[in-house]
Amino acid sequence: MLRRTDCPPSRQELVTLAGILEDALARIEAGEKQSVRHYSELERRLLDIENSRFLRTLQWPGRFLGDWKGRLGQLLLHSPLHPLYLKLVNPRSAEDRYRLWVESEPVPEEGKLTRQPLISVILPVRNPRRDWLQAAVDSVLHQTYGCWQLCVCDDASGQDWVAGYFSGLSATEPRIRFVVSRERLGIAGALNHAGELASGEYAAFLDQDDLLAPHALYCVAKAIEDSPVDLLYSDEDYLNGQGRRVQPIFKPAFSPDLLRCGMYLGHLLVVCRARLRELGGFRTVCDGSQDYDLALRLAGSSNAIRHIPRVLYHWRQHPDSTALDAAAKPYTQAAGSKALFEAVARRDPQAAVTEGPFPNTYRVRWSMPAGVKASLVICSRNAKLLSGCLEAIARQTAHAHREIVIVQHRAGDIAAMDRLLDSSTCVRVPYTGPFNFAAMNNLGASHATGAVLVFMNDDVEPLDSDWLSAMLAHACRREVGAVGPKMVYPTGAVQHAGLVIGIMEGAGHLHRYTFGSPYWNWLPFTRNVCAVTGACLAMRKSVFEELGGFDVSFPVNYNDVDLCLRAREAGYEVIVEPAAVLRHYECQSRQAGVHLEERYLFEQRWAGWLERGDPFYSPYLRRRSEDAGLELQELAEPPWWR
Repeated sequence: MLRRTDCPPSRQELVTLAGILEDALARIEAGEKQSVRHYSELERRLLDIENSRFLRTLQWPGRFLGDWKGRLGQLLLHSPLHPLYLKLVNPRSAEDRYRLWVESEPVPEEGKLTRQPLISVILPVRNPRRDWLQAAVDSVLHQTYGCWQLCVCDDASGQDWVAGYFSGLSATEPRIRFVVSRERLGIAGALNHAGELASGEYAAFLDQDDLLAPHALYCVAKAIEDSPVDLLYSDEDYLNGQGRRVQPIFKPAFSPDLLRCGMYLGHLLVVCRARLRELGGFRTVCDGSQDYDLALRLAGSSNAIRHIPRVLYHWRQHPDSTALDAAAKPYTQAAGSKALFEAVARRDPQAAVTEGPFPNTYRVRWSMPAGVKASLVICSRNAKLLSGCLEAIARQTAHAHREIVIVQHRAGDIAAMDRLLDSSTCVRVPYTGPFNFAAMNNLGASHATGAVLVFMNDDVEPLDSDWLSAMLAHACRREVGAVGPKMVYPTGAVQHAGLVIGIMEGAGHLHRYTFGSPYWNWLPFTRNVCAVTGACLAMRKSVFEELGGFDVSFPVNYNDVDLCLRAREAGYEVIVEPAAVLRHYECQSRQAGVHLEERYLFEQRWAGWLERGDPFYSPYLRRRSEDAGLELQELAEPPWWR
């Protein structure tokens, strides 16, 4: 035993102490190994229970009824039986939930700013309703941030009270500037004319019947405090006929592909005035979609675009506004199409712009190199599943220049698989190790000869003949690293529409088992995401090799997410394309569930992403489910705002 003494310990005492420490460490290590074994056994038992026939049978009635309720609702939504749809889904529940959210909406703590840029609020006016215009102006006057000016142009309204109203205001409030145009300028001309009065570093745009949130301009100033940006946009909602806030529009971080589907930036839109001058202001040839045209031109020459994840703008619904009816101003569709066509032509002269699924939305069909060859890599050990997959590919794939590489896992009914592959023209690659999705796909990719690799599960079936062409067109874009399709269950409910980082067990499938969400409106559109599923993922072979392929440390889960995050860190975009639709039966060839070791490794490797949250997913939506529902329990400032 060591004795207390003023003398330094002897050599023998140090050896004894080292032995005690080694013994203690060995005991700790043995205890950890035993704990890991216990956790692994518990995990295995839980997964067996989750995937048991008994539990699945108990879950089936509820899921069946939910799926059919969703399918029936989708059928009735755009039919004369729409009132039945309203009774079926009870949309007031979404409105009531948002009302509760508004009551507990987090308000920013306003501290001292290191700089206070002057923000010029640009307000074009044309035959306004007096009470609505006064409310709009009051929303500027009552801003908590004081370094602003209001620049107003009356576009030949012919209503004398407008000039009198603003003359009276400007006499007592020097921050208000007003000009009258005797000739009709149009919306773009009125915006430019009002902008000539501005002297601020940034210009914010307000419509005559809408409202700014009281802290809107403070949030703008706070967002540009650390570094200047060229364009900012915020979340928004609507004011219904009773003046209540309804239908929030929560938005993702800047998504250039989503912008090409329509003006999702919306309100509040704030632009650096120096860049606004460089671009020549708003163009009158795009009246009605002049803000969309400006955003497209600016986005084509700037990466300094920032989203403020706060509801800073309240858009009033009324019959003459697209806030109530997107088709209320038909000319805006053509104006937006013109603006988008010019923006896309600057990047790809061969690309085509077509109308989207809703008014004022679009779809870009990118060109791709002639004769591009696709290698479809499919891992399988189930002859029945593979047969259905191959038949669907042959029946529903228009792109002819392709090969199919089958990585045959030598397990299960090997004889049936051999008979199937012997009668096919597929490239056959045997695999004899334990199930490792990453290793099997890497093996298949090494035998592929196509310029684009398309990794597919054997339990997926294309539903549209253009699916492969739509994915290849994106995969061939030099800035794109990975592309995923929209995947649905046999019921039509969503199985995959892009993955979200930081929900569920590290990453989740957005909208899974649903037909959409009233709080997250981007499901029908091409958009940038953080990750897509490996059940169907397209990537240029050169990019796949640059990234080192799938990481075999993730044999079952997270290998697709890990690959996509590495692609994003290498500077590539990840795209989900809903025009490519496939049916996915899911987990037909392996047991569902996430293994502890893989989850731990994923959390260690991508801790920064998990802490920040997914920039393409609103911080106000639920993290513990995949339905994009509104979070009411843990309202807080989004982490990237802090």
